Amino acid sequence: MKINKSEMDVNDLEVGMVAANDIMCEGKILIAEGIPITERAIERLKQIYFYNKIQIYTDPDENEIKNDEMESLEQSFNELTGDLHMIFRGMENLQISGIDELRNFALRVKSELDPTSNVVKNIVLKGSGEDTIYRHGVNVSALSLILGRWLNLDDVQLNLLVYSAILHDFGKLKINQNILSKQGQLNKNDLKAIKSHPVLGYNYISKIPFLDKSVSNGILLHHEREDGSGYPFGLKSDKIPQFAKIIAIADVFDAINSKRAYREKKGPFEALQIIQKDELGKLDFEYCKVFINHVVNFYMGESVILNDGRVCKIIQVDPNDLQTPLLLDGSEFVDLKNRKDLYVKEMII
Repeated sequence: MKINKSEMDVNDLEVGMVAANDIMCEGKILIAEGIPITERAIERLKQIYFYNKIQIYTDPDENEIKNDEMESLEQSFNELTGDLHMIFRGMENLQISGIDELRNFALRVKSELDPTSNVVKNIVLKGSGEDTIYRHGVNVSALSLILGRWLNLDDVQLNLLVYSAILHDFGKLKINQNILSKQGQLNKNDLKAIKSHPVLGYNYISKIPFLDKSVSNGILLHHEREDGSGYPFGLKSDKIPQFAKIIAIADVFDAINSKRAYREKKGPFEALQIIQKDELGKLDFEYCKVFINHVVNFYMGESVILNDGRVCKIIQVDPNDLQTPLLLDGSEFVDLKNRKDLYVKEMII
């Protein structure tokens, strides 16, 4: 992280400030670099006529700290994305070593993608773009882990959940890549091919020795929906395992927050609203409620760009009316409940 320095008039120095370089007097160090300045040192400096100003360290700017943290996190996301590509190659060949790599990768997801607030903000801001396999897999595994923690899953369950989330779209490797990147409307055959990916993934992953069946079942059933409208089997709520329900929410949220070949990414509040309303009856209601109530907390205090170009700060979000938060524009409140001509275009960190 970059450390800021500034020049300070000797008469303005305060006890506890930290010198940014050695201050010499008669060939000796009066104040050492990096050491807090004492009252006696300040008095001595005032007596030395050739020291009018000295350099001190200043606290790093809050926005700079935040930007550095987000840049470091994005680097972790990128590295994990590249590594997931290699892991999938091992899984594709049913290599035993691939299991070890999967375990290590899951540990890295749990340790490197932290804190939760920054992970959520990164996924809201960046999404997974048009990488519907690898970056999407990293995002979904991170979100699944976070939601699993909010649902109080134990460590064993969390590990298995992350395995399943990491591999949930493995079957896409077996689909014609031109279909996955196709611009515009998909035809009937294209949709049929894409809907085959849970079964294709399951058929490979279920053959890997020593991998718990809950992992492959999560892969197979993550596109099933509570009302029976999902695929591949049209199962309803009580027949859908917990991992598949969790992964489904993470999968939808990342997809909505990402630019795809066939559509633009949605805004941060629109994404939550789709989870809340458009998926009503499709995704697990209680899990969605937990997810939304936690995620909106990470939006508070962040800045957004409105459709008229203004930059405002989020003050309050009504979970029952997600697209109309209360904002602050300088010293003026902007209540989107009363401004139907305005909407949040994007979030900025």
